[in-house]
Parts: sequence; structure tokens; C-alpha cells
Amino acid sequence: MNDTTETLITDALHHRAERTPPPGAVLAALHRPRRTRKPLLVALAAAGTVAAAAALVVTTVPGSTVGQAPPAQQLSTTSEPAPVAVADVPTRALDYRPGVMLDGYTERGRVIGPWGTSRLYAPGSTDPGSPLVRFGVLTSIAGDVGPKVEGAPVGDRTTVGGAPAAWFGDNLYWNAAPGRVLSISLENVTGVDVRAEVRRIADSVTADTTSMRIPFSLNEYPYVEVTGSSATDWAIAGTSDLDNVRYAVELLRTAEAPANSTPTTVDGKPAHYSADRFGLLAVQLAPNLQVRVKPNEYDPGKGPVPPGLETEHAPVETLTEVAAALAVDINPDVAWIGTR
Repeated sequence: MNDTTETLITDALHHRAERTPPPGAVLAALHRPRRTRKPLLVALAAAGTVAAAAALVVTTVPGSTVGQAPPAQQLSTTSEPAPVAVADVPTRALDYRPGVMLDGYTERGRVIGPWGTSRLYAPGSTDPGSPLVRFGVLTSIAGDVGPKVEGAPVGDRTTVGGAPAAWFGDNLYWNAAPGRVLSISLENVTGVDVRAEVRRIADSVTADTTSMRIPFSLNEYPYVEVTGSSATDWAIAGTSDLDNVRYAVELLRTAEAPANSTPTTVDGKPAHYSADRFGLLAVQLAPNLQVRVKPNEYDPGKGPVPPGLETEHAPVETLTEVAAALAVDINPDVAWIGTR
């Protein structure tokens, strides 16, 4: 995301953090895998009756769906059908979608985060530096961002569909409904009137009653990025927490074992563990679908590592428990990639 959007979200998250208890043992444990874990309920993550028979039996947490947004002023509801539900796979409400888009741009990515969701529209790749349109729906931090919209300098204020809105640079934010702040930004897009295009897209936004299946999760607040060029060419990666410890998770279309790994099993499924760096476990969920789990590394490039937050090595026993606790959608919700 661009600097303005990232700053607003970061500030809102910091504000929420300021309202939590002082840092202590919990924060110190965020990147420290524990040796014991509370057992979770066993459930089946599958799609369809045939796939269910061959699906991985995984341990899962109860699915959580963010509540649907109240109808926004002057926004009409689309008639697009919702994806077919998959047992025990959590979903996230999408709430809204743009009705028009730049010529040649299709939906190439979705981001599900604790703060809300984003849709990425691009003519091709969504790699850093590539041109794209980012449409965001801020939910959990709407209470922090909303007042910034209404308190923006007078010259930056406007309305979208009758709702209070404001420009932050060339990014447009508006309070579409209680608990919902929407945003549109053009990133690395040249040869167009940026504000005019942002405004055109914003004026076309409609309510969207569909939900997206979350590809993987350990709790109700995962961070997942789904990107790709088509429904058969995608990448899914992100992070999720278990017992206040954060892990990096990736779904891969492969059967190849990680380098320097040794075989093991997870819930009867073939797996491989590599002790290199901080540890990595790959579990083969299906002939061409693999999930990989490793400790989420603290990024020293973002500043000094706070005391107690150093990344620690995870043994095979720890990562096996994490992998068994994952709720994984073995038929990832990717049919929308490359569509308008």
C-alpha cells in the first residue's frame, strides 16, 4: 500500500495498542514458540462430497465472520451470489465493491487483515512498484480512522454518496456506514488524472453481500494475502497467531519437500521438517497442495528489535502442533482472480 494509507492504518493500530495493558510477558512471547499447547477440536476442512473424503483432517478453531455492514447511504446491493460455504472454514464479509474500474484492470489480489480487507485491481502483477488500484474496507479500526476523515482540513473534505469523505494526498477515504471506512488509492498509475479516477471509482461503489473463505487461520484475526493472474495461478501467504505466538503460513501448489528436510507426519499426512534458520514444516494436504509453517521473523529493517521479541527456533514438535491447529481450505477461494 502507499505511504499515506499505510500511515493511517499504522496510526490507528498504534492508537488501539495504546489502549491495551502495558507491554510485558505477552508481548515478549509474540515471537517465542511455546512448548505446550491447548488441544483444539478436530474438524474437516473440505469442499464438496468427493473432496471431503480425501481432505486433510485438521484441528481448527471456531469460524468467525465479520458482521455484514449496515446498508450505506445511496449504495445499492449487488445480486452476485455468495461462494458456496465450506465446512469449518472461516469466512470474512467483503461488504463493498467498486462498480467501475480502470480499463484493463481486473481483480488480482485480496488482503484479509485484523484491520479489515483490501481488493487489488491491476493490469498484471501486483508486485511492489506495479500499477494497481487498492480498494479498502476498514472495520476494526474504523473508530480511529473515521474521526480523522471528519476532522480533515476543510479544503480536503468532500462527500461520497452523501457520506463524509476526505482526501489524504490523492487517496480518498469516506465513512460509508457505522464501523465501515472505505478507501481508494491509485498506486504507481501514470497517464491519468489520479483524483478524477479515484472519484469515479468511489462514486461507483456498491454494497457487496458476498463473503470470502479465509484460506488458512489459527484464530479469528489472520493476515492473509491472495494474489495471482488467474484461478490456476495464485500465491497465498500471511501470518496467524496461536497462543499469542505468530507464525508465517504459506499455501503452495507443489509436492516438493523443503531443502535439507527430514520426513515426518502431521495427523497422518506426509510432512517434512527442516531445522535450518528458525525451523520450517511442510505438510502435504493433497497431491499438489502443501502448507508450510515457520516462526514469523521479526523484521529488523523496521527498527531495533525490542527486548524479548527476538525470533526463536521452533522444533519439529512445536510446528507440528501449529500445523495440526490450522484450519485450511484445501480448495482455496480464488475463482474471482482476473475478474472485474
